[in-house]
Amino acid sequence: MRRQARRCSGLPPCPLHCLPMDCPLLAKREVRTTMKWKRSAVLHLAALAGVLLLSALGNIAQAMERVAIPSLDGKLQLAGYWFLVATTEPRPAVITLHGCGGALNDQQKLNPAWPREADYFNAEKMHVLVLDSFTPRGVKSVCETPRERRAVNEEDRRDDVFAAMQWLQQQAGVDSRSIIVIGRSHGGQTVLDVADRTDTTVKAQPFQPRAFVAFYPGCTRALKRWDYALSAPLLLMIGANDDWTPAHNCVSLQGKVQRTQKDAVFELHVFPDSHHGFDGTVTPYTKTNVAGTRSGTATVGGNPQAREDAHRLMFEFIAAQLHEPLRLTHEERFKGHRTVLPQASGFADVRDIAAVPLSDKGRARYERYLALPAPKAFVITDKGGWYFASANARAMQESLSSCRNSKCWLYAVDDRVVWQADATKRLDQDGLRRTQP
Repeated sequence: MRRQARRCSGLPPCPLHCLPMDCPLLAKREVRTTMKWKRSAVLHLAALAGVLLLSALGNIAQAMERVAIPSLDGKLQLAGYWFLVATTEPRPAVITLHGCGGALNDQQKLNPAWPREADYFNAEKMHVLVLDSFTPRGVKSVCETPRERRAVNEEDRRDDVFAAMQWLQQQAGVDSRSIIVIGRSHGGQTVLDVADRTDTTVKAQPFQPRAFVAFYPGCTRALKRWDYALSAPLLLMIGANDDWTPAHNCVSLQGKVQRTQKDAVFELHVFPDSHHGFDGTVTPYTKTNVAGTRSGTATVGGNPQAREDAHRLMFEFIAAQLHEPLRLTHEERFKGHRTVLPQASGFADVRDIAAVPLSDKGRARYERYLALPAPKAFVITDKGGWYFASANARAMQESLSSCRNSKCWLYAVDDRVVWQADATKRLDQDGLRRTQP
């Protein structure tokens, strides 16, 4: 959970590469959870922010474990965040790669966007390993650094992926033949390196991923390799208006691979009216201090339709490569709640802002909540405060768990008001009933 933040001047406002996970500050923005307190509590915000973030993380994915993974050369311990699903049989595992802004937020905690994405895969009974290549090397971000001066490059991260695969081979409940690698921006470029079957390091590995997904990578380096070829099926998604990692290079790469590797599976989707980080929820803005563009700037931010389409395409692609059906429909996974949706109480219409039992400031935040994407929830505390979460299957749990030092109840969920005038009939954390895993 996070406070609503101003745009990040350095970077995920970067996107999911610069994933709103990438921008430490933007990363927090991606959680889409906002808290407000009464005027008398404002001085406590700074002290509470870290505590609340940890609370939300624990609520989003209770089974998260921080693990140490020996690097391929054995010289350091890579940081991993392991989201294990309960299973009686070996299940697929997903390795997710952060972008140029790293996996952590500005409090040096795992960005909440990662546990949220892990939850989507866990609901499909897939394990998730979030791999942090930067922190063990003392690096926070490379977004603003020219490639030739970066302390960590795609080759380093390629090796990290194979180190992670070796670690996964040793984990009970993991199907070592069904490992998927997903990356965004700089992580997506790493995906292209890992997928190159002509690379000497790649060829030397005893295990290869089952499939790859790359979000808005820079395709120039792969395009320049005369013999570039895929070791496994690849899904690549990018915005038509991406001015950081232009789509035309990826279009050319697909054409080249399809000409020289007739059996290759290379799916490419170029989303119209979409920029870098189109799968985030941040309103597009101009990011400054960007390496790799002539102007030193780039437009980053989300496109709701592209975000939803990419989510659906990713899961359909992975299911096809694993040769197994998905457990949830797209609507259930992307728009559904992990707890039973409460019935409307009849207290007020969801758009009746005047009926919300809060101050003018609280009502203004509720108005903001109404514009956010589902799944979402808005809660009110007994002290006149409020919290909300959106674009989150655990929106109800996350919002309610933020009320650590006060009582709070659900006011609205998605398109309905569930608030009751009688406090004994209001829904709190104990009143939620679980649905999906």
